[in-house]
Amino acid sequence: MHYEEIFRAFDRDQDGYLSGKELGKCMKKALGEKFSSKELQYIISCADKDEDGRMDCDEFRMTATVLKMVNLEELKELRGVFGGFDLDGNGTISKAEFGACMERMGQGVSAEECNDMIKSADRDGDEVISFLEFVLMVKEAEQKSEMLEDEQSMREAFNMFDENGDGHIDREELKQVLASMNQDSVPTDTEIDEMFKLADQNGDGTITFNEFRSLLHDS
Repeated sequence: MHYEEIFRAFDRDQDGYLSGKELGKCMKKALGEKFSSKELQYIISCADKDEDGRMDCDEFRMTATVLKMVNLEELKELRGVFGGFDLDGNGTISKAEFGACMERMGQGVSAEECNDMIKSADRDGDEVISFLEFVLMVKEAEQKSEMLEDEQSMREAFNMFDENGDGHIDREELKQVLASMNQDSVPTDTEIDEMFKLADQNGDGTITFNEFRSLLHDS
């Protein structure tokens, strides 16, 4: 069941908004987690841009997405960080505020780069970053950083096998590296053939980086 369907199912009076009580049932269905009344009020305060004490469908969808990525403690910590960017305290980060804070952090960006970053984070198109949009931006940046680190680690491992640096691992390179890693148990030709059968997707007798990466991801 999608978030929109869950929202409609628990919006008992069909007014397009969730009260605190309705939100609790929605969150239980969407996330399988039960929140206290105090926690629900805090969650509403994080998402309720018009400060009417209720949550509409877009706010609920964004909130559920965020709470799949962070717990309440992390949410509170990130709200403190958000406050450092929201210089005028109006609950959103403008382009000027974002650029000023990035420069203060020693990460100066051009006006074009700032616009691109705001556009990427701005899910509802209002040209500012709300708190939940900020949380998603931070978590997505963390995930991207982790992916880059993972990619770098895989590249280093691949280069260890690719002894002549030609961008491919051949049977002899694989055998030599595996033998040097475990001299008491040198792989047999049959074992090398089996490894190549798993990794060499195009059957050309060598292993490219993409094939090497696919093998590690699938293992």
